[in-house]
Amino acid sequence: MVRDSWNRLLLIVALGFVGISSHVALSQQSSIPKEVPPRRSSQLSDGFGVNLPLPREPRLPWNQVWWTRLFDSGVKWVRLGQYENTSDKTGWDWVEQTPGVYHVLPEVDEAVRSLADNGVSIEMQLCYGNPLYHGDRAGRPRHIEPAPANIGPQDHPPNPIFNGLNTEDELQGFLKYTRFMVNRYKGKVQGWELWNEPDIEYWQPHVTTNEELVGKGKGFGAALCRFADVVHQADPTSKVIFGGTSSVDAVFALSAIAECPEKIDVMAYHAYPGYGGNHPPEAVDALLGADTFREAVLHFPGVRKDIEFWDSEWNVIPSWRNSNESVQARYLPRYYLLAKAQHVKGFLWEFIPGTDGNEGDQYGLLHGKTSSSESFNPRQAYRAFEVTSALFGQAHRDLLCETLQDRNPTIPQQYSHGELREYCYRDSASGKPIYAVWFAIYADPDDHFQPVTVEVPIPDRQIENPILIDLRTGGIAPAVWSDKEARTLAIGVRDSVVAIADATYLNWTGTPETPAPLSAKKVGDKVVLQWDGRGTGFEVQRSIDWAPWEVAAKMKSDQLSYSERQPAGTHASYRVRALGVAGASPWSNPAWIEAAP
Repeated sequence: MVRDSWNRLLLIVALGFVGISSHVALSQQSSIPKEVPPRRSSQLSDGFGVNLPLPREPRLPWNQVWWTRLFDSGVKWVRLGQYENTSDKTGWDWVEQTPGVYHVLPEVDEAVRSLADNGVSIEMQLCYGNPLYHGDRAGRPRHIEPAPANIGPQDHPPNPIFNGLNTEDELQGFLKYTRFMVNRYKGKVQGWELWNEPDIEYWQPHVTTNEELVGKGKGFGAALCRFADVVHQADPTSKVIFGGTSSVDAVFALSAIAECPEKIDVMAYHAYPGYGGNHPPEAVDALLGADTFREAVLHFPGVRKDIEFWDSEWNVIPSWRNSNESVQARYLPRYYLLAKAQHVKGFLWEFIPGTDGNEGDQYGLLHGKTSSSESFNPRQAYRAFEVTSALFGQAHRDLLCETLQDRNPTIPQQYSHGELREYCYRDSASGKPIYAVWFAIYADPDDHFQPVTVEVPIPDRQIENPILIDLRTGGIAPAVWSDKEARTLAIGVRDSVVAIADATYLNWTGTPETPAPLSAKKVGDKVVLQWDGRGTGFEVQRSIDWAPWEVAAKMKSDQLSYSERQPAGTHASYRVRALGVAGASPWSNPAWIEAAP
């Protein structure tokens, strides 16, 4: 079993992690857990983001255990609307296939409802072009089929979905589609983004000079300003997100927002320092100038004082040059915590890959569907995300509990290119502090880093009984003060993150894993549900024709199926959750039955 294998791996690493400190208080070992328990999405008030392709056959079907891992791992934000290079089922070419007729597939509505009901916030990209609005009116098609998978903007000629909004007619059509989508998902989608990486070929044409890039930015900005008006009018609570640029592109971005800077709520960019190879996430400023970009935006005339910054795509890929899964697992906590320290919301590309796209199975915290036994199994970085989310998801950086002491002590020559990072965060609900310490250096794929002992100051006096936590694995070790009066701990600092907190920091209640996969089949005049999961019992709920959920049944712990006569209505949807001593699990994936036509 995959989960048993992970438990064995975590136990092995947790035992080795005890050596992180040379001062281990053995008497405390019985009073703290051995590893960090998960914190579900619904248990967090805020948290980290991932890009997420929507379920689809045959590559991302509901009947595999992957969707519910979102909620089990604590994902709090998802970016929907684009997978690899092709538009997802929220795209314009999916929603408007006949002029003026808008239709969203039931599985999209089910996915959005499932995310919202499990406490996940959503930002949705609206992309791409639509062949219904291209060319002379007389020659336009009266019906289109959505663009196929595995295409790209670099194809010659590019598929029409990558056409920019070049005419008033086309822009008007896009804005009507925008208004339809915002109204449909009001209250469920928190932010709307125009296009994806519009500074490159996703918004045609390709440009080669700064002058051309400025012109392209102004063209995109003309559409962006009107897009912002439609979004804010349809849902004043929604954020307007400047379409995340490929890399950090100040020339394009500032040209694009010049005519309406006050209308942009979020500036998004994609920061892959050294794309294609192993480069530390901290290189984003030195290699890409992300800090300079943010300052330029903040000082741009007319920009909102409360504008947010999102790094809406980041990853380092195991198959890249000088990389592997251990590198990804070490970098992931460093990425999210650095972004949080800089007041940037981070998003991973991506939670799971749809392998029908042109990126195959390269990306993801989980493997996508492959021809091997790895299909839908977690990578090492999945556990690192789960732990980082549980500990820091709803925390914020607190400068008052940090120290001004030297953050660059003498370290061995082979690590002298690195920098010691120490940040203090504070959980927004409990108010308790938690520190994160690591060396911001290149992570060698060989993974033989020898910890360097550093005296780390812990000024916040709420930490009385310190514990050390390995964010890569969740392993916990008790520690004692090397100098309690000076409030310092001797920490074995690594190229992966060590967290320091009080033993009382892990105060959330554990809940069962989400039951999955849930299936619904029509057998005669009955609906038969089946699922897998563990708990003290299960609760089954139904929704008829998108009405509010109602309890259908309460099941015992050994009952993993339920049947009932098919309800009246055209769409009967079901969900299940596991009950536990300390609380219920998140809701399962949705499963539904459509009435016969």
